[in-house]
Amino acid sequence: MEPSTLTIIILILAVISFLLEKIPVNMTVMLTLCALVLTGLVTPKEAVSGFASTTILMLIGVVIVGSALFETGVCDKIASIVTKYAKTERQMIMAIMILSTIMSAGLSNSGTVAVFIPIIIGITATTSFSRSKLLMSAFLGAMAGGRLTLVGDAAVNVLIGDQIKELGQPFGFFEISKIGIPLTVIMLLYMYFIGYKFLPDIKIYNDESQIFTEKAPKDVPRWKQVVSVVILLCVFVGMIFEDRTGIPSYMVAIMGAVADVLFGIFTEKQAYQLVSIKTVILLGGMTPLATALKNTGAAQIMADMLIRIIGGSTNVYYITIVIFILTCVMTQFMSNVVTITLLMPIIIAIAQTIGVFPSALLMVLCIASTMSILSPIACPPANLIYAYGGYKFSDYLKSNIGMAVVFLIACILIIPMIWPLYI
Repeated sequence: MEPSTLTIIILILAVISFLLEKIPVNMTVMLTLCALVLTGLVTPKEAVSGFASTTILMLIGVVIVGSALFETGVCDKIASIVTKYAKTERQMIMAIMILSTIMSAGLSNSGTVAVFIPIIIGITATTSFSRSKLLMSAFLGAMAGGRLTLVGDAAVNVLIGDQIKELGQPFGFFEISKIGIPLTVIMLLYMYFIGYKFLPDIKIYNDESQIFTEKAPKDVPRWKQVVSVVILLCVFVGMIFEDRTGIPSYMVAIMGAVADVLFGIFTEKQAYQLVSIKTVILLGGMTPLATALKNTGAAQIMADMLIRIIGGSTNVYYITIVIFILTCVMTQFMSNVVTITLLMPIIIAIAQTIGVFPSALLMVLCIASTMSILSPIACPPANLIYAYGGYKFSDYLKSNIGMAVVFLIACILIIPMIWPLYI
């Protein structure tokens, strides 16, 4: 059997297992990892490489830094202030979505979500609001921020931008904002009137962290509260200016975590307990599948499906729908950068064949690649909220498929107005 065929079979079996959830999701992840090694589709070194990724290091650091606000009681103060203005759960959902969108436009979406986790847990500890709904809202907002500036999802936006420049069109820092802002407004309207009804409402949580299952102590010295906030702000600034300082975001986050322990906000043992092992396994354990999809040519086979599905059609709207759906599916299981790299030359060739300017279809590809919201294995922020929200695998699909459909319709209507289809 061809390695690419075997990889696709393993992918299909994994997805079926994820959806059925007859065995725990993390066990499916580890079984998939073992199957890839035993079949020789990845080397043992490749299989464990995801657990040493800089993304995991950054998440560990930012979770600890953000959790310091919970431990020192700052989250209680934030919760009391926020609940004065957001008195209903729907208002709180919208407030969190807006704030996380703004933050994610300047920071990584993973870092944004990691900071919101302890704040949301603090809010829900003193209110009747649903933790799972608020965490999903923060996640969706953070993903939206990636569509607002080149910084939001730098790898994707720069990749698409450079290609559009090569095709003879300008692509400035806020070029992505032309579609990102309308989509963000559409997302907020959709969530306020419709989407909030589909957010998962989980009643029982199995926190591995003892810190989040206990109320923050009330006798924390004020200086510790100040220090926890200052460290968090320093981490934010360090992440924003990482290009100038030369210190990458993950090291900035680790430095902040170390500072929290040195100042006595956490003990070493408490710091270890803060990061869910479920999150680490989800994030690191799916890396070898993405590697196998790329190395065996299975991902290329999926990309070639685009040409076969489109066939000889010259209907630009049909082609747009096919590009969006295939990209959206592929980005649930592999990096959006890899997905774009595979599909971009095919889309340019299709555009030139039917006489359409490629930039419009490339922007469809760009937006669809940010729709990593339909499964907990789709991207690091999705991994991160999984354990803390108590979700099932299918909760992501049920909650967010409506938004994906709305975005598809919006792309068909809006993108041609901004980037003309015809030369």
